[in-house]
Amino acid sequence: MDKMILDATAGNRTMWNWKKVPDMIYIDIEKKLERKPTIFADNTNTPFLPASFDTIFYDPPHNWGGKDEPCPQYPSEIRKWKMKHQPFAFTYYGWDKYKTKQQLIAHIYKAQKEFLRILKKDGLLWFKWNEMKVSLRKILAIFDLWAVLLIIYVKSPTQTAGMHQTFWVCMTKKREETVQTRLG
Repeated sequence: MDKMILDATAGNRTMWNWKKVPDMIYIDIEKKLERKPTIFADNTNTPFLPASFDTIFYDPPHNWGGKDEPCPQYPSEIRKWKMKHQPFAFTYYGWDKYKTKQQLIAHIYKAQKEFLRILKKDGLLWFKWNEMKVSLRKILAIFDLWAVLLIIYVKSPTQTAGMHQTFWVCMTKKREETVQTRLG
């Protein structure tokens, strides 16, 4: 049986070396992307059945209230050249979607709740965070029903937004007995 993977914030797929993975579903709500998602969907309310995915990748916006353009407008010959030689020219961060910190945090909270529903019992959630405005410690407090397995510090200058540290965090659902102890 194939493993099903969800990219819950596909953007223009700039983080992927291979842009069309057969067992990956790409979702996004932005309609003006250079590379269209498999499905236009809100990651807080997806059309998927419970326990559909083995792995979910989630790279939410790390900032709010800014200007961001999902697909910069260039003449076609420049677009083709940029796609080949400057893949990050089409990076879309989604900073325009949230006016306030509270709106962004609320969205991340709702998304991680949806991921609990659609991720298989033994599945993995890979969460990317950049400490532009909020520390990793504070944002991980939202993920209280998840067990952090691994934190990777990203050193690449293309992934660290200048002076701000970026992390990839691998999580799994906390086991029911652990959750019941915490909730009850």
